[in-house]
Amino acid sequence: MLKTVRNIRKLYNAKLLFISADENVHQTIENEFDDYFKELKIAKNLIEAIKLATSSTYDMAVIDTNIEGVSFSELCTELSEVAPTLPKIVISDSDENENIVTAINNGAYTFLSKPLRAKDIKLAVIMCLNQTKRGDKIEFDHGIYFDEYRDQFFKAGGVLIEFTRLEKSFLKLLIAKRNEVVDYDMIKEVVWKGKDMSIYTMRNIVNKVRQKTYYEIVKNHSNKGYTIDNLKK
Repeated sequence: MLKTVRNIRKLYNAKLLFISADENVHQTIENEFDDYFKELKIAKNLIEAIKLATSSTYDMAVIDTNIEGVSFSELCTELSEVAPTLPKIVISDSDENENIVTAINNGAYTFLSKPLRAKDIKLAVIMCLNQTKRGDKIEFDHGIYFDEYRDQFFKAGGVLIEFTRLEKSFLKLLIAKRNEVVDYDMIKEVVWKGKDMSIYTMRNIVNKVRQKTYYEIVKNHSNKGYTIDNLKK
């Protein structure tokens, strides 16, 4: 479906979270969604939704107002706390004003009424992802990822990692040279723009990056340089 359109070519890596207690929605997802998207997960209630949202990095959530044991408003509030930048599409069998207002207040991209056609959901997801460019990301362990389009690093759930200019530039260099050891001369030239750089300053940058992410994200090769951790596929 639309696989030849150039400006959505990166969306094949999209990971989607569906939150719904409606069995008809589950059947639509399981029967009608092909392998166009990288991963599809379904949560029936708040606990499952929060667990999934915090354990992996999703590009988008499709949220049903029909949720087990909790109101639609409560679900949106809880989800926004753990995944504040996660794009959303809302689906509902009721067009009550309260649901529409809640969807708008929580930054929903669009509001779709049931009964749903698989084609409508697919097109809404594709258009939302294409607009937000959420497919342009590089993933690491522990939910850490680099969003190429926004040029920022994030934790699981879309929490921004506050890197300094040097820290971010260093990581981006390692990503660009992911298949080789980046030596100190190249780091000095690219990150420090040729200015003086001591080995102690370099080690401090590495330690700060590790503290803000996880230790193994930067690998040290004694007397040679550094490499980035293996990227997740």
